[in-house]
Amino acid sequence: MFSCIRCFISEISSRVPSTIKTVGIVSFLINTSTLMIFSLFGLYLHDELHIDFSRIGFLDGTIEALSYITKICSGILSDILMNRKLLFLLGAILLFVAKPLEAIATNYWALFQAKILERVGNGLQSTPRDAIVGDWAPKEYKATCFGIRQSFAAFGAVFGAILAMVIFKLSGEDYQFVFWMATIPAFFAVCLIATCIKDRQKVKNVSSKSQTRYRKIKFNEIKNLGREYWMLICVACTYMVSKVSESIVILYVLEALGLPKSVAPVCMIIYQLGNGFVPVPAGMISDKLKSRETLFIIGMIIFLLSDILFIFSTNLFMIIVALLCLGMYIGITQSIFPAKIVDLVSPDLKGTGIGIYHLVCALSLLAGGTIAGYIADTYSLKHTFIVSSCLAIISLVLMLKFNKILIKKDHN
Repeated sequence: MFSCIRCFISEISSRVPSTIKTVGIVSFLINTSTLMIFSLFGLYLHDELHIDFSRIGFLDGTIEALSYITKICSGILSDILMNRKLLFLLGAILLFVAKPLEAIATNYWALFQAKILERVGNGLQSTPRDAIVGDWAPKEYKATCFGIRQSFAAFGAVFGAILAMVIFKLSGEDYQFVFWMATIPAFFAVCLIATCIKDRQKVKNVSSKSQTRYRKIKFNEIKNLGREYWMLICVACTYMVSKVSESIVILYVLEALGLPKSVAPVCMIIYQLGNGFVPVPAGMISDKLKSRETLFIIGMIIFLLSDILFIFSTNLFMIIVALLCLGMYIGITQSIFPAKIVDLVSPDLKGTGIGIYHLVCALSLLAGGTIAGYIADTYSLKHTFIVSSCLAIISLVLMLKFNKILIKKDHN
């Protein structure tokens, strides 16, 4: 059995293009840099700057929404320019520039502005990055390739959280010093994109006249992406509204168990471990079974389990399992959803299709982050998970309906 698994992994490794592997390493470095700051960010806002939960939720929702809005622009631009690497590189440069600004910011609005620059950079690089994976991924290993990229990103987040915890402790709990150190992996990510990432040749179904310079995208092409695509987007809307921001999750864990603030990065490590180990096997199963919807339904059930565990948590073990389940859910959805979108849209609209998905996620995250913060301030942190679980049930019902329609279509 183990030899079969080893042979299967070896076959996949040989079939995965080097560009996708390099994209994975870049994702590792970017997430290392990002999590060095993010794992301490909610704590810094709440304990050092004395920001209330509503404003933390609003900040998280706003900057993530801006990031996702940027993703649709970069996706459409990457299809128009037929140059994904350029936008990928520009986004990584903005991410790098934002790190020192976060390190020198000492009040809410200065941090808000630095975070906006960082998330614009993240949005600018994310969609072209995923489109590059979609361009290079072999047809039979699409979800696996997205899973590889997602796993690299998750383990980068684990490494970043560990670094943040160690440096934070050794520096005498100096937030600014940790933020400054976060610039180093971001710099190496920029260098790798500039020297090692390649764009695939321009898609063949674009007219030769436009192929030499840029591609015109008409509104009808976006509007007619297909019924299945837009149904999938509706599912994405509900599941992103139900997601409680990581900052609020960490604050809840520390409050529920009475843990010291230096433990905050450990929460991110556990969460990202769940995220890191799941995407590749989930992608492999999805590619093998040719059923991405089944994997997503499993992911939603795991998400519901995490909410239930957070609501009824009474000890450290339950919290650890809840964090792992939350990470597993993210790992499954973030590898399966882009692969499903690439399945549904035409090759020359991959960036646009993924970008629209990110835009819907943006608006949903903004609503979800603000609602979660309001509920935490008005009622309690635990109530945010109660509302989250109700929304997750709605998303699961929609996904089951979507799956039923697809099955019926296949039979016809």
